[in-house]
Amino acid sequence: MYGTVINGLCKVGHTSKALELLTFMESGSCKPYVPHYNTVIDSLCKDKMVDDALELFTHMTEKGVLANVITYNYLVQGLCNFGRETEAAKMLINMEEVGVSPSVATFNILVNSFCKQGSVKEAELAVQAMVRRGLHPNIITYSALIDV
Repeated sequence: MYGTVINGLCKVGHTSKALELLTFMESGSCKPYVPHYNTVIDSLCKDKMVDDALELFTHMTEKGVLANVITYNYLVQGLCNFGRETEAAKMLINMEEVGVSPSVATFNILVNSFCKQGSVKEAELAVQAMVRRGLHPNIITYSALIDV
């Protein structure tokens, strides 16, 4: 039930209220799960509040809630949206250190962002890193590279 309310609040632009509900859940008997945090992290990133999203991510992990690839993808996207590709690339390293494998989507976010910034070399390196991990570039990867 809380998840539906959090999702609804975020969809209509009331991310701060969703964050309040998340805090309420933490203090009560119905503890939030990673999808609850993911919804708010995504909404914070879309609301141009990436630093707040990173703070929530840190808070979440300190509470013992394990982030998943979706969590990291939202953060990587949020960072890239504001030209913070270096931090996004570090996030990729961090996720692997804690045992979360990046997906093709994770790499596509980086490749697309590097290409939009005109950093073709970094985009190529990201594709190489993707392939080294056994992941295969897809139409989205190639579209980003072609649109340079």
